[in-house]
Amino acid sequence: MGEGGCRPYRHRPLQHRRRGRTGRRADRRRAETGCARTEIRMTLAALRPRFSGHETFACRFAWLPKAIRLITRDSRALSDDERAILELGLGKNMVRALRFWLEAFDVASVEAGTWSLLPFGEAMFGDNGLDPYIERAETQWLLHWRLSTAVENPLFAWRHILYRRMRPDFTRSELLAEMRAEGERLGYEHSDVTLLQHADVFIHSYLGSLNPASPEDALDGPLVDLGLLRRLGRRRGADRIEPVFTLTRIPISEIGVGVVNYAIASYWTARRAGESVVTFRDLAHGEGSPGATLRMETDDLRDHLERSPAPWSYRPSGDAGSVIAVADLDPARLLREIYT
Repeated sequence: MGEGGCRPYRHRPLQHRRRGRTGRRADRRRAETGCARTEIRMTLAALRPRFSGHETFACRFAWLPKAIRLITRDSRALSDDERAILELGLGKNMVRALRFWLEAFDVASVEAGTWSLLPFGEAMFGDNGLDPYIERAETQWLLHWRLSTAVENPLFAWRHILYRRMRPDFTRSELLAEMRAEGERLGYEHSDVTLLQHADVFIHSYLGSLNPASPEDALDGPLVDLGLLRRLGRRRGADRIEPVFTLTRIPISEIGVGVVNYAIASYWTARRAGESVVTFRDLAHGEGSPGATLRMETDDLRDHLERSPAPWSYRPSGDAGSVIAVADLDPARLLREIYT
């Protein structure tokens, strides 16, 4: 068996030259297809994307600071439903959602009922944190970055909408059909209710609640102000007219040069560790890349790389080009520099 459990292609001579070529191509296609399917399964097993856990609630602005103060006072309090409900002033399902978002934003983790801040959470929200109350736009961009670029256990809707779709616009029914097909292709089967709730959480995270049923529902979260998603009229679907949503492109001047530099270094160390060269195409369009995650225009990112004094050098080459690391990449240092 070859790498990944696929049998390596072995040529078996055929009697006729023309048929032999065709046979070899067919054998190779079968081998490559089998390997591709195995790779999909292996990649999926490593990713283990999440479809639920948020209890259908998008994260609210006040949730992260509240939870971090509670964790700082008592690292086990958040694991106790009754105490967390009392201390945070939230319902049981919202407490569960808050736990989910703490981990999804890479802010905190729990082990055996004990919560602790992760390095990003400690730097941003711990003692002497850089922005403990999420008062700066850069912090909101960083939260979007951490949420969207998880290598393990990524949120399925985020991964699909930001990195897998070709078009920026969609309706809820279109998104549901795509997510159902993508999930089945990867070997996951979820009910339409679960998939649609998951898609709605993405929409509500960036647009706020469209039809708030309570005062709590009307409270926006830390990602709404980014302007990454907007409504774009309506169009007819299979059986009804629906709102259309579209992802927008954001200029670097609105994101912040420091956030972009941090994103480049973070992407490089997380997904290209040990490599001294990354293609511009990967930085602009790859899964988890700064260009795709922060919704930057390609020319805007290229101009930034050409002008940036950061620890890399851009080498243009036709339509592609490459970026070369010329010094140590230190996301933690670049994170601090955003707030200096």
